[in-house]
Amino acid sequence: MHVHILGFGAIGTLVAHHLRAALDPKHVISIIHRSPAVSLSVAEAGAYARLEQDGVILTQRNFLHESSDPFDDIVYRRLEVEHRRLKVRALPEGERKERLSRVVKPQEPTRIHSLIVATKAPVAVKGIRMLLPRLSPDSTIVLLHNGMGVYEELMRTTFRNSEQRPNIVVSVNTHGAWLKNPAHVVHTGVGAIQLGIMPDGRGRDFEASLDTSLPKEDQKLNLDDITPLLDDTQAPRYISLRNTMSALMSMSALNVSWNPIYDIQLAMRRKLVVNSVINPITALLSCRNGQLFESVPARRLCYQLCREASRVFYAQWRAELRDLEPPNSRMFSKLENRFPRELSAGGLVEECQRVAQLTRNNFSSMLVDVRKNQNTEVAYMNGYIVHLAKKYDVRVPTMQALLDLVYLRTSIPLDLPVDVQSVL
Repeated sequence: MHVHILGFGAIGTLVAHHLRAALDPKHVISIIHRSPAVSLSVAEAGAYARLEQDGVILTQRNFLHESSDPFDDIVYRRLEVEHRRLKVRALPEGERKERLSRVVKPQEPTRIHSLIVATKAPVAVKGIRMLLPRLSPDSTIVLLHNGMGVYEELMRTTFRNSEQRPNIVVSVNTHGAWLKNPAHVVHTGVGAIQLGIMPDGRGRDFEASLDTSLPKEDQKLNLDDITPLLDDTQAPRYISLRNTMSALMSMSALNVSWNPIYDIQLAMRRKLVVNSVINPITALLSCRNGQLFESVPARRLCYQLCREASRVFYAQWRAELRDLEPPNSRMFSKLENRFPRELSAGGLVEECQRVAQLTRNNFSSMLVDVRKNQNTEVAYMNGYIVHLAKKYDVRVPTMQALLDLVYLRTSIPLDLPVDVQSVL
């Protein structure tokens, strides 16, 4: 098995470390970087992924590194290998051999069977499009980004033919991590990674064995529903999906699970609202997550945002029910009363408060992005909800205002020291 990981930030490094620890060394893990220069420098530094947790540092090695443009990568590496040889000829023989051994020899780009996308949402689609020549309908793509909207964007712009698109896995990740140095991640909060497989364009039911009559904790999904190990004429189409799900679920330290896609879609929406409340407000106020709900105005703002988001989800729910059943049918009336309590305003407020308390000492990723003058993921958080609101004709003035404020904050340079003589 050969797994490619696109993105080597906090989550990419975290997953790379645990995947390398879980898989047999015969399985190859390649890290895809944005440029050949970064790829080569990381490879020469030792090709490791370092994990720090509770003061303990563990290191995993045996990774390959490449850039997202394999042809630039080959040319760059050939030039760089020759440059390195010229630079080290004057060194002692032992050190010269040791330094030359770190240089990864140029290789032709390989097909990508399993791609884990660990970039931020705004660059995920662009990163995948760069790799299109190496992907096929038999490939599997796992999306690990924050927010929502990347899958829809991929279907709209890149994989328009559902029968010819790769297998797509979406996720909800609740681990907390930050990058201390390149290839060195600090795991600050142990959470879980929930995976869900998007419906197959060719009609295969990946949840055929799911028995919904059992208690929730006893309902299990079966890898054989993806493709059995024997007697499946369509195995080449689905074997990468089965292998990818099996590999990811072997990362027991990250609490990885495969869940029904309905449950994942529900969890994704709940996390979307949490991110749309905590991230932008902390980014604007420059505070820790736990400070959000210490005042009445903050709690009032949270409730208003959650109420608007809930109204949007309810409008979407009703629209999808109409597509399933005629509006005057008994089934429509029955299902309409089953709108998930988890997506109600009260349920969303409770989840926001729970996460804020759980991560009370943390800075949100959006606050970090603002402080570093980097692009935020707000378009895939608040922006996604605003987009849905327009689609279903729901007013979300508070959500829109918060979205605009984040755009405004990132368009203005961070505050500089003020010359007191210039103050009027």
